[in-house]
Amino acid sequence: MFKVIVMSVIAAQEKKPLIKFDMQKCAFCKLCELSCSKYHNNNYSDALARIIIIRKGYTMFRYFICTRCDKRFCIPACPKNALSYKGGNIVVDEKLCDSCGDCVKACPFHGIRLHPVTKIPLICDLCGGDPSCVKACPKTALTLVWLPEARK
Repeated sequence: MFKVIVMSVIAAQEKKPLIKFDMQKCAFCKLCELSCSKYHNNNYSDALARIIIIRKGYTMFRYFICTRCDKRFCIPACPKNALSYKGGNIVVDEKLCDSCGDCVKACPFHGIRLHPVTKIPLICDLCGGDPSCVKACPKTALTLVWLPEARK
């Protein structure tokens, strides 16, 4: 009974895309990070990626990426109103951003990081709907799914 109720609540929410991570398939090659940075910055650098894969121990991996959460903690945390939600993504107005990092601190999912030089927030935008990280993963550890499918 509980499962039916939960799925009904989830189904009532807007359908939104999410990058799902399968730790069992990850080879920790970091091609996803490099592909992301190349797509957004025309530069291969894991420091510029909007997805972060971290190894914890020998076989455990974690990933951090903007989940486009329902609460969007980052938006009200910005004192300059530089963040907004448009087209299913968090958008940064670089002209308004003062690089304070409050959005990074506000994200409970650790899905935001600051550009190492400009200090502008790096937030996943799903590469316009065709995520380069998903395409680059040789082990299919990353997949693009639509909520509520992602919760299964």
